[in-house]
Parts: sequence; C-alpha cells; structure tokens
Amino acid sequence: IHRQLSQTVKLLRLPVNTVTADHRTVHSALLTGLLSHIGQKDSEKTEFTGAHSARFAIFPASQLFKKPPKWIMVAQLLETSRLWGRIAARIEPEWIEPLAPHLVKYHYSDPHWEKSQGAVMANEKVTLFGLPIVASRKINYGAIDPPLCRELFIRHGLVEGQWQTRHVFFHANLQLLAEVEAMEHKSRRRDILVDDETLFTFYEQRIGADVVSARHFDSW
Repeated sequence: IHRQLSQTVKLLRLPVNTVTADHRTVHSALLTGLLSHIGQKDSEKTEFTGAHSARFAIFPASQLFKKPPKWIMVAQLLETSRLWGRIAARIEPEWIEPLAPHLVKYHYSDPHWEKSQGAVMANEKVTLFGLPIVASRKINYGAIDPPLCRELFIRHGLVEGQWQTRHVFFHANLQLLAEVEAMEHKSRRRDILVDDETLFTFYEQRIGADVVSARHFDSW
C-alpha cells in the first residue's frame, strides 16, 4: 500500500514530504475508502470475517500471509477458488469508529446504577457491517435512555440510599428511616414504615423531569 501510495504521489507530482506521515495516519487515510474491506481474524483459523459475515483469506503473496494480524484491511477482494484479500495492511479496530460515524451501530446492555459514579452505567458495543470494532466499554447511559435512568436514580439513589452526597435532606431522611425501622423492631410491628413504592412516588412527584443522575440532581 505504501508503494502504491508513493507511486500515486509521483504521478500527481506532489512534494516528497507529502508522504512522510506515520503508519497510522497513512493507513487511516486509506481506511476511509476501504471500510467495507476490513477483516477480523478467526481465533481458530487463518480466515478473516469481513463485512456482512463474508469470509476471506489473505492472498499467499502477501507478507502478512504467514503471520496474519488480528485486524486487516485489503485493497481488493478477489474470488477464485475462494475469496482472497489482496494488498493487505495491518490496522487497529479503534481507528475505525472515528472514520465511520455514519456507518457504525451502537448496542447497549446491562444498564445499572453505580453508587460511586452517581449515575446509570451500561456496556456499549460498536459494530461496523456486523464486525465488533468495540467489544465492550462502559458508558454513562443518561443520554441513551433518560426515563430509565431517572427511575433507577430514584429507586437506588434516593429510595435505597445508594448515593454518595452531602445533601442535608438525604442524610436526614436516612436517619429518619433508621429510627422508624428501630421503632418497628422494638414494637414488633411492620406497618409503621412506608414501603419503597410509596417513597418512590414521593420523590418521583417532586424532583425535576430531567434529573437522571446525581450530577443532574445537583444542578436542579
């Protein structure tokens, strides 16, 4: 690819220093036009999984044929007895997402409240043509599903007390709940303290509609 690029530059009569960019810069520039020609190596075979589940192998004449990398891009996909990827280059999957914001798809799983973050976090997976270019990363889920995050903030942060904050009302309410629970235990009754759903409704009717995390609550 470097050789072909150099030849192209000479044909265009561009200055020599035009092609002095580093490995990542050059390959990222080429990758913008080859997003459908990327492949992830099969962990058990020498084949690669490409766009839309296509299967191909590196052409034997390539320098990468004997030691194929985990991710590659190829300039050409040629089908003879099998599908071959020709003119191959090593790439890193994290290069892809910034180059293809209009093509990647985002998938989310396991939204959950995290006390230390004061927010609902989730796992994000990013795919391009079915290939997982980001297998899993933790993200703040507030902008993805605000209604769910608001509910989880109220239930876990306010009702269950899983919140690290200095707000006076919060600690006063926790103390009051503890006193009522002690009163129930002492009197052997279980009908003094209101249930969690009543507490949830109490908070839900009072806090702002856009409060989906501890940070949002502080601003509100």
